[in-house]
Amino acid sequence: MSSQTLLSIRDTILGLFSRVERVLIVVSRPVDPDCIGTGLSLQWFLEQQSKKPDVVCFFRMPENLAGFPDVSRVHTAAPEKFDFSPYHLVILIDGSSWGQFFGDAWQELLEKIDATALINIDHHISDEIQTAIPERCLNVKASSTAQVLYEYLIEPSGMQMPAMVAEYLYLALLYDTRGFRNEMHAGMYRFAEILLASGADHLRAVDVNYDMRAIRFFEWAIAHTELHPELELTMLCIDGPLHHELTRAFGDTWMDFDAVYKEVFERQVQGFHYGIILTDNLDGTVRFSWRTRNYGRHHSMADRARNAGFRAGGHRNAGGGSFTGSIEEAKTKLLAEMRKALHGNTL
Repeated sequence: MSSQTLLSIRDTILGLFSRVERVLIVVSRPVDPDCIGTGLSLQWFLEQQSKKPDVVCFFRMPENLAGFPDVSRVHTAAPEKFDFSPYHLVILIDGSSWGQFFGDAWQELLEKIDATALINIDHHISDEIQTAIPERCLNVKASSTAQVLYEYLIEPSGMQMPAMVAEYLYLALLYDTRGFRNEMHAGMYRFAEILLASGADHLRAVDVNYDMRAIRFFEWAIAHTELHPELELTMLCIDGPLHHELTRAFGDTWMDFDAVYKEVFERQVQGFHYGIILTDNLDGTVRFSWRTRNYGRHHSMADRARNAGFRAGGHRNAGGGSFTGSIEEAKTKLLAEMRKALHGNTL
């Protein structure tokens, strides 16, 4: 998308802001520092213009975000019971598909919202939201949605960020770049310097401590990981029995504790460029997530997964999606697609 088109979309969004008072900011799933930090920063931006913005999350807040500054300002709610009628605009932050914001019942929920009131601010690979509302979808290839918000809305406004807003945005930036270890994006170091000059505390932001349950999950996951060296791929298949085993060991929130496994194991084992987790949701669907090495010419896992019948989105080197069917079918189709992509056959 051309810079002129993006500026036109930005101007359309600012025009809508100028004409309304009540605004709902909806953060995406997976719930992470980028959507939370960007959502809180947008709330501040709108409050400076005498708007009344609320931030809502229609999914469970992960335990590892309990220490995010001012996270209590993000309300959690059941989407099917939420009253959208008081809001003049609904802004979707850091996601490209409807299900990331409204869950599986997104079609019914969209019927409750005026389609012309929807705005999307994002930095992921474009998907169905871009197709549905292209004139109100500010989707920019950038390090993070936080960077998009700053460069297209906060910086042009001339507003001076307080230190806490800089902190929100810096935490978002560090998370989505994995401490600047992911792919390079224009302006991300300049963005970091601005945030530090505005009061973000770097040492506090990088002081990441993992819950011991994440270490225990890491140990468990390695013991259950399948290695497919011929495909340069590792795969963790959490079927029904293993799902129940994890629930007994870690509780219902066990999915909150996979960060060490994803970032240390899936990306960084010599000879394995693709790391996949398939999880049986116990409802006829399969949750899919991946990490791939940042360096080298590797296949897009999102493209491979879509060819295998999955819904998939996110970044080139990290993302997620879903599959309708059994975990055995999901595994078989995905491995067959990888064999075809890497070796030209499905045997």
